[in-house]
Amino acid sequence: MPKVCNIVSWFQNAVTPGIEELTVELSSKSGIYYNFPWSLLANESGNTIRYLNISRCAFSPTSGLCFKSLSRLDLSDVDITGDQLGSLLHNSFALQRMQLKFCNKIICLKIPFHLQQLRYLDVFDGGRMLRVIEVEAPNLSNFQFRGHRQVQLSFGVGLQFKNFDLSFPGVLSYVCADFPSSLRYVEALSLGSCHEMIDTPVLPSKFLHLKHLNVDLSTLTFPSTYDYCSLISLFDASPSLETLVMNVLQKKMLHESIVGDTSHLRQMPGHRHDSLKTVKIIGFSSAKSLVELTCHIIENTTSLEGLTLDTTTGHPSYSCLTNNIGKCMLLHGDFMVEVRKGLLAIRTYVEPKVPSRVKLNVVEPCRRCHDQPLIIC
Repeated sequence: MPKVCNIVSWFQNAVTPGIEELTVELSSKSGIYYNFPWSLLANESGNTIRYLNISRCAFSPTSGLCFKSLSRLDLSDVDITGDQLGSLLHNSFALQRMQLKFCNKIICLKIPFHLQQLRYLDVFDGGRMLRVIEVEAPNLSNFQFRGHRQVQLSFGVGLQFKNFDLSFPGVLSYVCADFPSSLRYVEALSLGSCHEMIDTPVLPSKFLHLKHLNVDLSTLTFPSTYDYCSLISLFDASPSLETLVMNVLQKKMLHESIVGDTSHLRQMPGHRHDSLKTVKIIGFSSAKSLVELTCHIIENTTSLEGLTLDTTTGHPSYSCLTNNIGKCMLLHGDFMVEVRKGLLAIRTYVEPKVPSRVKLNVVEPCRRCHDQPLIIC
């Protein structure tokens, strides 16, 4: 990328008639946003652009902006307000996909009705300034938001999502308490949270069309008071659920362990999950409520075909079978102690309950590499 003093002339040479793609990624080391020369795209200059990717720039209001052919817009760490974004989208009738990452001056994000071709919207909020997301684009079917719970989500009447991805602390209680009617039609739902203050409450409505559920609770240490069995209410709300993936990986597990516990496992009668076929739990541990949840799924899911319990990190780079190193990354201390407890819990409580029709796959750290580890992470 040329020096700032020459960047305008570089843009003048780069932005030529008929240009279809423009990517600008500037350095953020100085902390100063470069004022992107949007005037070069004004009038008819931007009419042919289909893909616009701008990073670490500032937006200054410019009249005459028109992106009639724009189908994809990616803005990352751009100094732009919600109103300025609105002017940028004013004539972008062909827009199909938009991603906003760390555009921290946006307080109210409005996705207008005239964006009728928009199918994908990804929002990553790192500044905690965003308060409202209003979506009126009638055909949006894939939505992803990662940020904080204080954001109010508002969706237009009739929206039917196929893929919906939310990630912020307290997301489970948020989805269950503030259930958006649009989610009744969602087919794939991903929920991520590093902290839950309360157990997952019973849902007032149901995800009638949900087939694939991904729950990511991985963090350094998840609150020890959280009861994994409370997720059963989420399963009950999803009568068509076929695939469940849970990531409960913790660097240090503080939940009550079932190892050494002499009490009986809890029973949760009256809950059936007769469409569920595949279950995978990453970061499986000896947490008593997690073992109880696993046994509950086995005993109350007649359709279950496969169950994977992964006691490792689940990340390909840690395994000698999938990384480029040829050796596993070494897992240390408390984590390895809990791995052994998790494996003991599987052998003692889970395996005896698995019927012959269900294929049980237990993933554990590579014994060869962890007997004589060469690489330390």
